[in-house]
Amino acid sequence: MTNPGRLRTAGALIRGAVMTAALLLLSGCQALPSLMSPGGEPMPRVRQGTLAAIPPMQPRLQGESAEPGTGLNRDISLESVMESYKALLPLIDDPQKQVIIRHRLADLEFQRAERKMADTAEDELAGAIEAYQRLLAEYPDRESNDQIYYQLARAWELKGATSQQLDALSTLVRRYPESAYWIEAQFRRADLLFIDGRYPEAEAAFDQVTLASQARNADASFLVNAHYMKGWSQFKQGDYPQALFSFVEVLDLVMPEGQPVDDIDQRNRTLIEDLFRVVGLSLSYLDGAETLQALFRQTGGRPYEILVYDRYAELLLEREQYTDAIEVFEAFIEDHLHSPWAPHYHLRIITTLELAGFIQTIPRRKAGFVEHYGIYSDYWQAASPDSMAFIEQQLEQLLPELADRHYLLAGNAADQPQADAHYRQAASYYAEFAATFPEHPRTPERLFLLGETYLALEDWPAAIGAFERVAYDYPGDTVPGRAAEAGYASVLAFRDYARTWPEEPLSELQAYREQQQLNRLRFANAFPDDPRATRVYYIALHREFQQRNWESAVAMAARLVAWQPAPPRDLMTETLLLSGHSLSELKRYAEAEQAYRDALVAMTDDDERRGNVRENLAASVYRQAEQLAEAGQVEAAISEYLRVGTAVPESTLRANAEYDAASLLITANLWARAIDVLTRFRGAFPDHKLIDTVPAKLALAYRETEQWERAGDELQRMVALASTPEERRENLLIAAELYDQAGNRRKAIETWRAYATRYPEPPAVYMEAANRLAELYQAEGEPEQRDDWLRQQMQTVDRQPDAADDRMRYLAASASARLARDALARYDSIRLTLPLNQSMTAKTDALEKAVTAYQKTANYGLSSFATEAGYQIAHIYGRLGADLMDSERPPGLSELELAQYELLLEEQAYPFEDNAIDIHEQNIRRAREGIFDDWVQRSYEALKQLLPGRYNKEEVTAEVVNELD
Repeated sequence: MTNPGRLRTAGALIRGAVMTAALLLLSGCQALPSLMSPGGEPMPRVRQGTLAAIPPMQPRLQGESAEPGTGLNRDISLESVMESYKALLPLIDDPQKQVIIRHRLADLEFQRAERKMADTAEDELAGAIEAYQRLLAEYPDRESNDQIYYQLARAWELKGATSQQLDALSTLVRRYPESAYWIEAQFRRADLLFIDGRYPEAEAAFDQVTLASQARNADASFLVNAHYMKGWSQFKQGDYPQALFSFVEVLDLVMPEGQPVDDIDQRNRTLIEDLFRVVGLSLSYLDGAETLQALFRQTGGRPYEILVYDRYAELLLEREQYTDAIEVFEAFIEDHLHSPWAPHYHLRIITTLELAGFIQTIPRRKAGFVEHYGIYSDYWQAASPDSMAFIEQQLEQLLPELADRHYLLAGNAADQPQADAHYRQAASYYAEFAATFPEHPRTPERLFLLGETYLALEDWPAAIGAFERVAYDYPGDTVPGRAAEAGYASVLAFRDYARTWPEEPLSELQAYREQQQLNRLRFANAFPDDPRATRVYYIALHREFQQRNWESAVAMAARLVAWQPAPPRDLMTETLLLSGHSLSELKRYAEAEQAYRDALVAMTDDDERRGNVRENLAASVYRQAEQLAEAGQVEAAISEYLRVGTAVPESTLRANAEYDAASLLITANLWARAIDVLTRFRGAFPDHKLIDTVPAKLALAYRETEQWERAGDELQRMVALASTPEERRENLLIAAELYDQAGNRRKAIETWRAYATRYPEPPAVYMEAANRLAELYQAEGEPEQRDDWLRQQMQTVDRQPDAADDRMRYLAASASARLARDALARYDSIRLTLPLNQSMTAKTDALEKAVTAYQKTANYGLSSFATEAGYQIAHIYGRLGADLMDSERPPGLSELELAQYELLLEEQAYPFEDNAIDIHEQNIRRAREGIFDDWVQRSYEALKQLLPGRYNKEEVTAEVVNELD
């Protein structure tokens, strides 16, 4: 039978080996080599992230976690792990576990050989290959053999054995269609077929990869590269139309709709450029622009379509195929009349004609540009800002050129109708120039009217632009009296324009508002004496405030307050309020306080906001106090907190401020002042949300000033406020202790009694409370109550003796001893008188009670009380014998009768004396146990009297002889 200890050791060993192996197997295999054409034909470029350079999957060892970051040391020796597995293998009887370990050993051997090849270029892969092949031969139907075929293919790849690699991959694909490695294996198999020139087979394999990738939602890189290589396989077979569709599939994946070209990573950019190259080659083998146009008509528009047109046109221009390039431009424009690239391509047609020297048709093309993209065209109305800027740049040259040409033609016209036609055309171009470039120096007088026209059309940007140019772009004497009016008109136009912004994207909305803000500031700065300037400037100030630009708002408010001529009173009030709010946000609370004070001065008495402003003023004082407290300036902070009530007595912050002042006073150990503030706080704000925290603070302050009774009173309040039973119990306990410390017995008794009555648990604390009650009742001369609490202590321990600690037993024993002493005192107080039978009965009853009480005391097991009990019990018995001998003698006895009576008393007293001796001897034997206290000593002294012959001997000592005669 296998040794269980060895199995446990083996289990630990295999767990360590498995974790180590899993870590060491995280490295990937080498990328497939670049595809090379033996005949120099176009081939796909192998790059990182494309084609065969996709990193391989990492096989997961059976039964191991695939999660990284296990914390294992990557430098663990592979050899040590392998030796561990080899040592473990003979210990395992389970065949399934054996094959798992052999598989792991093969993986580790492959990992070792792979590292060896990487480090030294030495080929030691034979061992791993042989191990994998043995596993496949011995276990041909094992479910996880797909992993072995995958690793075997990697090993053959490292050895450069392409044929064996292809066989391994083909077996994996054929036998394990559901394998996690199927897609990658099929892809790499297709890659090998492509390299080998077996293009139809490669096409079919790549097609299967695309279908499987989509069905399994696999890694997108396989889908992209499979489509790409499928296209190349079709291209190499001369199936250019189908290759184009495959390349479109790739572009759809790497350039999805909505993704800007700038966001495409470098790997995909390289792939895309390669795609454009092969697409251009494919189109060259077909019908060029016509094929390209038909392609996108069939597939539908694509976001990257312009790039395909552009790269193909560039290819044609490089080959000086100008007419073909123009056809490409025209084909694009035909299908994309409103594209932002249409005017660019129209201009490219003109530049290509100039490059080719075909100058006859250039004027017609330029006129067509103005017609299709000018200010009156449909295109212009929908053009983007970027497109419009491009068009304006062209129109600035084309419009004067066309206008001048028609003007010259008009001057050389053969007849007037022909001249008039040219002039009208020239006038049209001049008018269009003026409309297109309203800032031109030849049209300043018409700009204001143009602006009003745009206002009627609600073309706000154009109107604002026209008005602003009149107001700011021309010298004042050019349009006297109209500049300020135009500037204010632009402000109003912006106000109306702003009503349209809610529908705009947030980024554009923010940009529009910034433009509007600049417009306001521009007007106020350019025309400070205009009566409308201060209100426009205030609107700008309010905008800065809304945008939380506090510094800017403070600076602008200061300027507006100092504006000359002074703003109206209502505007001044609003400005000061914004200044105060902004200063508060900047935590410049002293300045904010002054701003609020100034606002209250400027504000009318009936302004409904006065209360809120005063509250803000109080808040600024309060915040100043907070800043001082944070800076450690306690005294100053306290003064500021208390100043809140002085500055704004009705403020809702006053209560908090005084409370915070009290808290700081406590922190600074200024107890007397803290007591004063807290007392006033409680009186002034009885309903404040923090009122329930005052007792705790006052209790602390009273304790620190040794006002124990007041501290106890606060603790009593805390008892009523406590939220949990435990908190209530602790507060009541502390209150009792404080009353004790104050010397107020009645309050102490009431509080201790309340505690002991309510909280028998925990028993240790209850015992202390009962003990203290007994002491207090003793001091008050109330023995019955004292005895009751002494008994409570004893009962507590008696009920659960095993749960009692030493202190509890001590208190119980002490309570028992006190009751026993009282019983002893009652016993001692009874004298034996005639008639002896009656007094003897009372005496013996008292004896039994006293003895029982002391026995109870001794049973608590505390030596100090046990020795006392032993002594006192002996004393009780000895005292009874002595009392019998000292009792009254019946009168009238003869001498004989008296002698007989004496003898009878001696006979009665003797047993009690013997009992006393025995108990004393038991008590002194405690000395052998190391217990020799006062009570043991007393027992010795008593025995000297009772048995002098044994216990009262003189000690005989021998003198020491120091010298010899």
